[in-house]
Amino acid sequence: MQDGDFEKRWRRRFTERGSQYDDDAAIAGWTSTGLASRVRQFEQLWHRAQPVGEIWLDIGCGAGTYTRMLRAEGRRPIGLDYSAPSVQKARDRSPAEIPWLAADVHHLPLPEGSADGILCFGVMQALAAPGPALNDMARVLRPGGELWVDALNAGCLPTRVSEHRRRRAGRAPHLRYDSHTDLEQAAREAGLEVLALYWLPLAPGRLAGMQKVLESRPMRGLLQALPPLAAGLSHSFILRARRV
Repeated sequence: MQDGDFEKRWRRRFTERGSQYDDDAAIAGWTSTGLASRVRQFEQLWHRAQPVGEIWLDIGCGAGTYTRMLRAEGRRPIGLDYSAPSVQKARDRSPAEIPWLAADVHHLPLPEGSADGILCFGVMQALAAPGPALNDMARVLRPGGELWVDALNAGCLPTRVSEHRRRRAGRAPHLRYDSHTDLEQAAREAGLEVLALYWLPLAPGRLAGMQKVLESRPMRGLLQALPPLAAGLSHSFILRARRV
C-alpha cells in the first residue's frame, strides 16, 4: 500500500464511528449480521483450540465485543483501541474490572513478554502493511503466547471483482487485503510460529440466507480440505500463531 495517508484516513474514520454510533457492530464497521457471523465462527474455533493463559490483549477492541467474551470465561483481558471514543463506550458497557487503553498497535504501551495471548481483529485491513504491527505484538507476547489475528482475504472472488471495478473507475482501494501466504510470511519474520489458518466465509447481504450453510460443519470441513475453494469463498481468515 503506497498511499501514505491510508492509515490516517482509517484512524479518522474509526474515531468518528466511535463518536457517532452506539452499537458494537457499527463502531467496528460491520453490519449487525456480519459481526454476529464473525463472532459465531470465532467462538467455534476458539473453543475447539482451547488456548491457555489469563492475560489476553484485545487489540482493536472497538466497543469490547471480544474483550467481554474473554472476561466471561474467566480470563483477565485488556482492551486496546486507537479510537478513544470507542474505548470509552467499551468501558461504559463492560464489567468494571476490565482495563482499557487508547493505544496504537504499532506502539503498544506494554513491556516485553507481558501478555499470554493477543486477539487482533479488524485491524490489518486499516494498516499500510502488517509487518510493523506483527513485530510489536510479538514483542509483548511471552514465549509460547498465542496471537489470533484476522485479515481480509485478497483471494476472495467477490472482493477481487469489486476491487477490479474500483481500479477501472480510478478509485483508490477502500481497504487493504492480505493473501494468507504473505501474512504467514510476515508472522514468521516477526518471530512467530504459524499454528493454523482458519477461513471465515461470509455471505453477501443479498444472500444472507446462505450464511447458515457456509458455517455448517460439512462446509467448514470442505473449506479446510480444499484451500483454493476456501480462498475463493472466504471474506476473511484468522491466522493463529505463537511466539517462539
